[in-house]
Amino acid sequence: MTEKQQKILLKGCRNGKPAAQKELYDRYASDMFKVCLMYSKDYDAANDLLQEGFLKVFQKIHLFKFKDHSSLGGWIRTVIVHNCVDHYRSDSWNRNKLELTDEETERAQYRNHEESEEETIYDRDEFLKIISLLPDGYALVLNLFYLEGYTHKEIAEKLEITEGTSKSQLFKAKKYLRQLLLENLGDEEISRYEGFGRKVV
Repeated sequence: MTEKQQKILLKGCRNGKPAAQKELYDRYASDMFKVCLMYSKDYDAANDLLQEGFLKVFQKIHLFKFKDHSSLGGWIRTVIVHNCVDHYRSDSWNRNKLELTDEETERAQYRNHEESEEETIYDRDEFLKIISLLPDGYALVLNLFYLEGYTHKEIAEKLEITEGTSKSQLFKAKKYLRQLLLENLGDEEISRYEGFGRKVV
């Protein structure tokens, strides 16, 4: 879709035209559903997050400007992820978060802002099965840090926790993830997941 076509579509959405909203939804819903799956335990929950997320997309569509955002799809993803985080924080974070100490933290070395061509590409379905086994708090911090590229400071602000807790959650999540791999996968498959955080397709 050209920028001109996007502007026409955006104008229709901003004017509340159902046809334009449907076109925008149909164009991006599939990719955004995959994002929601990373922040939920099952398809029904992911679909609820998707619907809520797109409601916010249409409510905030007037805020999108080409000069301020790299792409329309990227902006929609940001809104969807923020909705997932808001839902998790309001629904279960305060009840389920673990009180971890700073002594349990580690400084993560890998960030995925820039991905090299040599990085392993994982099968998304296989990856989702593994992530779904993680406790909610672990999966949330893991996704925000590795998949969305947020810093621990940004994660702490979003989840209303300390940076130390964010680091601790990440450390524990990686440790827990490795144990799951040992229990569920063979040696060859485990080697594919070393250095968690690489590109998922």
